[in-house]
Amino acid sequence: MQIPGFQIEREIGRGGMARVYLAVQSKFGRLVALKVVSADFARYDDFRTRFMDESRINAQLTHPNIVQVYDVAVHEDCIYLVMEYLSGGDLNDRLARGMHIQGVLKVIKDMGRALDYAHRKGVIHRDIKPENILFRDDGSAVLTDFGIARLVAGQDALTRTGTVVGTPQYMSPEQAAGRELDGRSDLYSLGVVFYRMLTGDVPFQAETAVAVGIKHLQDPVPRLPAYLSAFQDVIDRALAKKPDLRFQSGAEFAEAVDAIRADVRLPNATIKTEAVTTQEIRAVAASMLTTIRDPRRAERQSRKLRRKQALRGTGVMLLLLTIAAMGGYWVYERPDEAARLLAAVGLSDEPGLQEAWNEARALHQDPNQGLAAVVAGYRRVVDIDTQHRGAREALAGLASQWQDDIAQALSRNDVPTATSKLADARIAFPEDTAFEALSSKLKQQITANELVAEARSQLRGKGLDDSRKVTVATQNLTEALRLAPDHQQARTELERIAAHYTQRALAAVQAGDMEVAITSIDRASTASPTFAGLTQARAQIQQATTTRTAIAQMIEQARNHRANNALVEPAGANAAELYHQVLSIDPGNAIATHGLEELLTQVRVTVRRHLEARHFEQAAATVERAAAVNLDARAVDELRQALATEQSRLASVQRLLNEAQTFIVDGFLTQPERGNAVAALREVQRLDPGNATAEELLKQVAERLAQVAQDAHDVGLDAEAGAYLDLALAIVPDVQEWQRLRSQWSDSAADAR
Repeated sequence: MQIPGFQIEREIGRGGMARVYLAVQSKFGRLVALKVVSADFARYDDFRTRFMDESRINAQLTHPNIVQVYDVAVHEDCIYLVMEYLSGGDLNDRLARGMHIQGVLKVIKDMGRALDYAHRKGVIHRDIKPENILFRDDGSAVLTDFGIARLVAGQDALTRTGTVVGTPQYMSPEQAAGRELDGRSDLYSLGVVFYRMLTGDVPFQAETAVAVGIKHLQDPVPRLPAYLSAFQDVIDRALAKKPDLRFQSGAEFAEAVDAIRADVRLPNATIKTEAVTTQEIRAVAASMLTTIRDPRRAERQSRKLRRKQALRGTGVMLLLLTIAAMGGYWVYERPDEAARLLAAVGLSDEPGLQEAWNEARALHQDPNQGLAAVVAGYRRVVDIDTQHRGAREALAGLASQWQDDIAQALSRNDVPTATSKLADARIAFPEDTAFEALSSKLKQQITANELVAEARSQLRGKGLDDSRKVTVATQNLTEALRLAPDHQQARTELERIAAHYTQRALAAVQAGDMEVAITSIDRASTASPTFAGLTQARAQIQQATTTRTAIAQMIEQARNHRANNALVEPAGANAAELYHQVLSIDPGNAIATHGLEELLTQVRVTVRRHLEARHFEQAAATVERAAAVNLDARAVDELRQALATEQSRLASVQRLLNEAQTFIVDGFLTQPERGNAVAALREVQRLDPGNATAEELLKQVAERLAQVAQDAHDVGLDAEAGAYLDLALAIVPDVQEWQRLRSQWSDSAADAR
C-alpha cells in the first residue's frame, strides 16, 4: 500500500469494508490512522462521491469523545480517511484487563455525550459496539467509525430497502426490523454495550443473526444480578422496545448514568472479562487484611487480630480457593462479597464501616471520579457512623473546594468550567444554599456575556460613529457590569467608547462647535465616568465663552421637561438626559445634581402608581428607561425589586385563589389543616387585603357550611349541626339568619336536657 505523503507502518485493524493502517504523516511527522476503503466498494462511483461528501461532514464532528478526522482523499483507485491514531486499544481490551465500575460509568457517560453531539449534527452512527469505542493514552474513551455504515445503508447498488446493516447483538429493534432509524437507535445500542460491560455478555443471544433480531424485537430485558440493581432502571430504559420510552437524547442518557454515581447501592467493583489471576486474588485479600483503620479503633483491632492470628492462614486459603473457584467473568473488590467472606473466616470485624471508608478514600484519590461519586462514598461512611470525623471533614472540604473553584472560574469568565462544576455540585450537594447563590451568579455572568457580545456587534466597523448604536451598546455594557462587576471585556469596551467621544469632544471645542462638544462629553462620561481624559476635555469646554449659556439653557429645558412629566422618556427629549449633560461638563453643578434627586423621587412615585394600578408593563418600561438614562443604580435596583415583589405577590394570590376553588369543588372547606379553602382564602386576604374574589369565595364556603348544618339538624344530628353552623359564622359572622338559627338550636338543646 503506497499513499503519497504517508509512510505506512503496519495494519492495525480491518473490517468488512475497510482496513486501517498505522502511518506517519510526513508533513507533520505525526502518527495517524489511515482507513482505506475496500476496492469492492470503492469501484462504485456513487459510493465514492457520497463517501467523500459524508466524510467531510464527519470531519466536522469536533468533540473530545469522537475520533478526530483530519482529511479524506482519493489516490488512484484508493479512497482513504486520515484520522487520529488511538493507541489505547478498544473497549474489549479494557474489559479484559479490568475496569473499575466508576470507569465503566465514565465510558458510558462520555459515549452518551458524544452521541448527543453527533445526533444534533444530524449524524447517526448505526454500529455502536465495543470494537468502535477506543481509548487514548490518557484513558479517555473515543467513538469511532462514523459514517460508513450510514453510507452503505443508502447504496442501492449494495443494499436493498429494508436490509439490515450493523452488528446483530447490538442492534435496536427498529434496526433489526429494517425500519427507518433516528438517534435513539444508537442509544439502544449503547445500552447493550452498557449491559455487556456490567455482566460480561450481551442481553440477547441466539445461533443466527435473524434469531438475535427477533429477541431484540420481542424478548424482555434480562434482569441484572442483585449487586448491580442500581443500574437496572437505566438499563430498562435504554433497552426499551419502543423508541419513545427510551432516553430521548445522549445528554439525557449521560445524566442518568451520572446520577447512578451517587446511588448508595453502587458496588465498589472492578469488572474483568478474563479469568482472575492468583496474584490479583492475593492483592484483594491483602488489601482487605492490611487496611489502616480509624485510629479510635486501632487498639481494639490489634487485640482482635492477635486473637485471630491462628485462623488467618486457614482463612486466607479458604478465601483464595473460594474466589478462584468462581473463574471466568468476575467482579472483585466488592465489599458485600469479600468482606462477607473475610468475616465468615473470622478475619474482619465491622467490615461495613471500614470498607465504606476505604472505598470513599479510593474514590477521592481517583482523578477519573466525579464529585457526586466521591461525595456519595463519604456519605455512605456517615450513614454508618454519623460522627465519623474524617468523612465529615472531607465532605466539608469538598463543598468548600468546589465553591472556590466555581467562584474562580466565574472571576476569569470561564463559563464552561463554572457550568460543569456547578452541575456536579448541585447533584452532590443539593441542599447547600451556597451553590444556589453561585448558580445565580453564573446566570448573571452568562447574561453579561450575551450583552457584551451584542454591544461589540453594535460597535463593529463604524458603529462608534453611530449615536443610536452607541447608546444601545453603552446600555448593554453598563447592564453587563451591573450583573458581573468584574467583567473586564465590558469595562474595556466602555473605556473605548469614552476615549472615542472624549477625542471627539476636544475636536469639537477646537472647531467651536459646542453642541457637538457637549453631546460627545456626555456620551463619554456616561460610558466611563472615571475615564482619565474627561478632566482635560471638561476644562477646555468650561473655558469656552458659550458654555455657561449652554448650561443655563439645558437646566431650563430640563425644568420644562419635568413640568411636563418627561422625566426619563422619550429618548433624546427628557429631563434626566439634560441633567446628565450638564454634569458631564460641570460635575459639581448643584442645580443639576439636585434636579436629578428630585427627578428620581418623581420616577419612584410614577412606578408606584403603575404598580398600584397593576400596570406592570408600564412600570417595567419606566424602570428600564430609568436605567437607560443612568439614574442612580441602587435606586433602579430597588425599583426592579419592588416590581418583582409585586408581581410575585399577585402571582401567589392567583395561585391561592385557584387552590381555594379546587378545594371548594373537592369539599375541603375547613379541613385538613394545611389544605383547605378557608386557609387559602385567609392567606389571600393577608397578601391582598380587600380582594373581592376571596371575599366572594369565603361567602360561598360559609353558605355551604350553613346548608350542611341545616341538613344535619334536619336528620337529628344536633351536635354536628351546631359545629358546622359555628364554622359558617366564624367565616361570615354578621348573617342574622344564621345567628337566629344558632340561638334557636341552643335553646332547643337546653330544653331537651
